[in-house]
Amino acid sequence: MPPRSVETAPSPRVSTLQTRLHRFMHTVVLPQESTINVALRLSATGPQDAVGPLLAPLRQKAQLAGLWNLFLPISPRASQGLSHWEYAPMIEAMGHIPWAAEVFNSAQPDAGNMQLLDSYGSEALKDAWLDPLLRAETRSAWAAAEPDAELHNPDSLQCHATQDGNSWRLSGQKTWVQGLLDPRTASLLVLCRTDAQAALHRQFSMLLVPLKTDGVQLGRHLQGWGTAQKALAEVSFEDARVPIHHVLGQPGQGLEILQARQRIVGLHDALWCLGAAERALDLLIARLQTRRIGEQLAVHHPVWQQRIARTRTGLDTTRMLARRSAWQMDQNDSHLPPQELAMLQSLALPLAVDAVQWSILAHEADALDDSLPLAGLSAQLRLMQQLTPPIEVLHAQIAQGELLR
Repeated sequence: MPPRSVETAPSPRVSTLQTRLHRFMHTVVLPQESTINVALRLSATGPQDAVGPLLAPLRQKAQLAGLWNLFLPISPRASQGLSHWEYAPMIEAMGHIPWAAEVFNSAQPDAGNMQLLDSYGSEALKDAWLDPLLRAETRSAWAAAEPDAELHNPDSLQCHATQDGNSWRLSGQKTWVQGLLDPRTASLLVLCRTDAQAALHRQFSMLLVPLKTDGVQLGRHLQGWGTAQKALAEVSFEDARVPIHHVLGQPGQGLEILQARQRIVGLHDALWCLGAAERALDLLIARLQTRRIGEQLAVHHPVWQQRIARTRTGLDTTRMLARRSAWQMDQNDSHLPPQELAMLQSLALPLAVDAVQWSILAHEADALDDSLPLAGLSAQLRLMQQLTPPIEVLHAQIAQGELLR
């Protein structure tokens, strides 16, 4: 059932923070868009840290402005301590530019990994691995998917670890590993089976694996969609020894932790998609106001008006659902019914894909210009499509939830 009451106005503190972030985006980040887009394009087949020197001064300014690690909820390590609902419009604003979240140290996979470390990590793990991530001194990778397995069917996962004295012996292969190729990456969060005799929901654990561990072997670099693919790769573990205390939470909590991350990242990705769609719509309208189809401006053509209307309707309705989902997570210790998350994912991502594609069609060859974000947004959305359950799976989850009401 929908919540009986959803807060509709941010507190004065949060309102001030949101205004500050929007001003920062327009006055600091947006003027650098073209320059950084050029660097990203040129470094697509070269060293990934080529963009780092350009982002570094922006990150410093964001940190000084108090716009740092905004994703982290109330915790001793959170500078702002925002709720999911309070953070929602901020990640949406970051979606206007493909790489903007990195300026605020809020990009994936780090943001999701840091929230897991903050919630489930021991103090020793937080001191050694979370704090450097919060300072953006290092980055992390996320390794859950496997080449011949389905993540929504845990019984098919093969990566496993066995306890051997003071360490885990980890073996297996992971694919679609995000963040692995960044030269600053120091650790991976790895979902693996640790007790095949337990009940299925208690068979898995989440390990923090230092990247320099013996037995960690980098595999294929998964490229093909431009800069968005740059940080994807495969990795294999060949009897890699991981310290016994490098488990998040308790052994057997792996699926619980996986689901917690899926809820948080699913919400953040949906909100990011709304920001991408909003920017694409703005660019689309501006472009159509300068193009002519016959004797009339393109913006008055029925086909384009239909696309504008569909995008605006989708944006406003999906935003309401996203804000409601964020509010529900705040009220329920970051829990969200699977049906609700599936509804949000089934709406937000296709909406953004259509909005960006229509804007690309309107801009024609100009869509690839480095002064525009359309090529980068399109690449990032294609990546999200691969990392998000297929629309048929999402619809099945929605239907199953409805049948159980």
